[in-house]
Amino acid sequence: MTAIDLSPVFVRLARHIRERIVGGEWLPGQLLPGEEALAREMKVSVGTVRKAFDVLSGQGLVTRHRGRGTFVARATDERAFTSFFRLVDRDSNARQLPSDTILARERTTADPEERAALNLKEDEMVYRLRRRRVLDGVPLVLETIAFPFARVGTKEWGDDSSPFHLVYSFLEQQCGISISRVQDRLQACLLPPELAEDFALPAGHPVLLSIRTAYDLHGEPVEFRRSWMSTEAHVYLSELRWAGTTEGHP
Repeated sequence: MTAIDLSPVFVRLARHIRERIVGGEWLPGQLLPGEEALAREMKVSVGTVRKAFDVLSGQGLVTRHRGRGTFVARATDERAFTSFFRLVDRDSNARQLPSDTILARERTTADPEERAALNLKEDEMVYRLRRRRVLDGVPLVLETIAFPFARVGTKEWGDDSSPFHLVYSFLEQQCGISISRVQDRLQACLLPPELAEDFALPAGHPVLLSIRTAYDLHGEPVEFRRSWMSTEAHVYLSELRWAGTTEGHP
C-alpha cells in the first residue's frame, strides 16, 4: 500500500521548493519567484507560500528582505561568521572577528577520522588545512579542516591577503557547495604535544575540542573540522531563537 503524505500543504510546498533549490534551479543569492507567482504556479494560497518561506527561512535556506523579496541564502562573510563562530568574550558576551593564519595546506590520503566522517574509502584523498585564529595577538583557536578532494580539487582556500578566511564562503563561491547544516561535538581535552608550538600553549594545557561535520544540501558530508579552543577568556555560546519572539523572551 502506498504511503500517504499527511503533512500540511505548506510543509509539502517547503519540501518542494527545497528540492528545486537543491536541484540547482535557483542558485545562492538568486531572487525566488514572488509569493503570488508561486501561489498561482502551485495552485495554493499566498498564505501557504508565505508559511513555506517561513519554514525555509528557519532552516537557513532562504533569506527574506522586506520590499525586495525572498532569496536563496548565500554564505556571505557576515552570515557565515555570525552563524558558525561561537566563541564569545567571557565577561561581555561580545563576538569579535579573529585574524587568521593558514599554517599548512596539503592534498593527502584521509586519516581514519576523516574517512569515517566524510564517508571516504581507504585510499581516497582530502584537501586538508591547518589554521590558527588569533584575537588581539593571542592564539584563540587552532584547527585542522578537511574536505573531500573529489569535491574541492585544485581550488585553494585562503590564498589571498584577507585577514580572515571563511570556510563556507569558499565552498559556495569557489566550489559551488552550499552548506545546509553542521554538527558540532564538544569535549574537554588536553592539548596534544604536536600542536603546542603552533598554538603557543604548553602541551597538556586544558582546551575545548570541537569536532564538526558539515553537510551540503543533498545531506552529503563535505567538511570535517577539529578545533582546539582556548577558553581562558572566552566561552562557547550556542543560542537558539524562535521566529517572532523578542530578545530574551523565547
